Amino acid sequence: MTIGIDIDDTITNSAEKIREYAAVYFKGENLDEILNGPRIEGRLKEFLDEFVAEMMVNYTLKDNVKEVISRLKEKGHRIILITARGYSVGGELLNITLDYLKQHEIIYDEIVFKALDKTEACQKYGVDIMIDDYVKGQETLHQNGFRAIVFNSKKNQSKPTDLKRLDTWLEVEEYIDSMELL
Repeated sequence: MTIGIDIDDTITNSAEKIREYAAVYFKGENLDEILNGPRIEGRLKEFLDEFVAEMMVNYTLKDNVKEVISRLKEKGHRIILITARGYSVGGELLNITLDYLKQHEIIYDEIVFKALDKTEACQKYGVDIMIDDYVKGQETLHQNGFRAIVFNSKKNQSKPTDLKRLDTWLEVEEYIDSMELL
């Protein structure tokens, strides 16, 4: 089986670090309003342009992600990391990402950058199931015939969906193992 996996808030705890930095940068302002605004313009873009590289280096991994991905790979699954990273700040984020994955021993077969709409990447790489925290994107994938798991995060729990939601990487592993039996 070919498994597509997002990076931010799926493999890493990105939102936590962004919120930590934003609390200092936007001191006294409504963080929820700022962080849920458009990322491509205004003060949020300025903040991300200035700090995203520094934050990315300091992201922590989700519990058990490294071990589960390793076991999935050992079971013969193909792992494709599919991320929107690369559209902001420039090419340095690509190298930071590759270094981070190597440092944290996250194994994968391929990595796809600049995938705002992950449907094309899933088609190109023959992805059987995609794991991502972005509810709207996962619903689009599902509408295009892909199996999709929504990885729960603090920022997506208020967004309703009929898709399978999982909270931990151990649950992801159990779900994928059960799919193989079907």
